[in-house]
Amino acid sequence: MKKLLSSAAILTAFVLGNPVPTSGQHVAGGVVVEYNNLDIALVANGWSVVKLLRGNVYNAGGDFVGYVHDAIVLPDGGTTFVIVNVAGFLNIGEKLIALPAAAFEINADGDLLLPNATRDNLRSLPRFHYAINR
Repeated sequence: MKKLLSSAAILTAFVLGNPVPTSGQHVAGGVVVEYNNLDIALVANGWSVVKLLRGNVYNAGGDFVGYVHDAIVLPDGGTTFVIVNVAGFLNIGEKLIALPAAAFEINADGDLLLPNATRDNLRSLPRFHYAINR
């Protein structure tokens, strides 16, 4: 009976549109995850990395300046970097650069913007290299 009531409570929560817990401790993949007043609206307004990957990057004038190659979240979870490919003509000579996500904006079409960027000033930035995983 207790199992039936628990199942009914879970089903009711999903039907009523509250599948994401907003407070308390929950187990996810064997790891205890604690949600303390999770702001679902804040999460929903975030950027979908899947949609941004391989997307184009433009400046405020609408000029193409590169495309998204990757996104990296530091282990502390506090900082995210967008790895941009600022390849040359016809994408010859790939050059990856790392820029903090805070430097970007998103336009009405969902494209990433670097407002004051030019291809030349991005190409002058240091090349990004992935660390060798050992």
